[in-house]
Amino acid sequence: MNARLAGIEAGRGIAATAVVLYHAARLLDQNHLPQASLLARVFQFGHAGVDFFFVISGFIILYVHARDIGVPARAAHYVQRRFSRVMPIYWVALLCTIALVLLGRSHPAPGPDAIVWSALLLPSHGQPLLGVAWTLQYEAVFYAVFAVLIVNRVAGAIMFGAWGAWIASGLLMDTSFGLPAALNGVFNIEFFAGMAAAYCLKRYGVRAPLLLLALGIALFALTSSAEDIGAINGYGGAARVLYGAASVCAVLGAVAADLRGRLHVPGLLRSLGAASYSIYLFQFIFIGVIWRGLGAAGLQYRMPAAVTFVMLVLGAVLGGVATSRLIEYPLMQRLRRHRQARQPQPAM
Repeated sequence: MNARLAGIEAGRGIAATAVVLYHAARLLDQNHLPQASLLARVFQFGHAGVDFFFVISGFIILYVHARDIGVPARAAHYVQRRFSRVMPIYWVALLCTIALVLLGRSHPAPGPDAIVWSALLLPSHGQPLLGVAWTLQYEAVFYAVFAVLIVNRVAGAIMFGAWGAWIASGLLMDTSFGLPAALNGVFNIEFFAGMAAAYCLKRYGVRAPLLLLALGIALFALTSSAEDIGAINGYGGAARVLYGAASVCAVLGAVAADLRGRLHVPGLLRSLGAASYSIYLFQFIFIGVIWRGLGAAGLQYRMPAAVTFVMLVLGAVLGGVATSRLIEYPLMQRLRRHRQARQPQPAM
């Protein structure tokens, strides 16, 4: 990530942490810890970190690969970058999840078909073995459609137009035809919103970036508050529009402010953002290990819920940061160096 885009990198770290807060609070509430219901209500909005992720994905893909559109020779580079960024560390998280299932013996061992389907991130009706991977199924569909745009501008534009119309029709009636939600679910609108934001920034710029960033944060906060008090259904289409709009404003404002040198991002938030993918992928693993460890020590129901909550969140975040530094980036960089070494060198 270009250093000038540190603002949305930090935003990704905050979004990943929000999702961790959401899942940690839900775990305690589902296990009926005293006062855990309050934590669950306060951090109910945390799932909306996913909305921010999807808007960022749409923005970054168009922002970075705009010049690749209609250039088939760039398709291999695009696929390799997406693969090395997403898949290797995901497979590590998937293997860890399967290992914990087998060791815990609390669930039946997954069959080979379920493992292969999850490993390939193919859209499905069922829950993937790694729970948070449902969002990656959406991402994989978006990446595939954008790859068509790189190979052929006209074919890609037609496909995006048809896909957008299909998604929009789903807001008015059931046009899923029984297919998995990753193909035409309402979340996909946020990829389009992110691309629209990237186009607007490149074409028109942003006059008051810090004001737009503040507007995005305020709208996100208002929508979160409305969800927490039950005024809106945070899982419905209206929430996707509100959270998506807030994310677009925040992303546009942050990037435009970065480009003008008007946004200072603390080093801690940069580090959190750099590790956001590992934090997101491994959160269930670290939360689960800590929760089981507390159970083995007989402490699950003996400590205040707030203390347990902090332990789960810190464990997931710090564990994700360590995983990112020790496994994710070294693995990704090794794969990219290997590909570069295999490319034919120009004649002298």
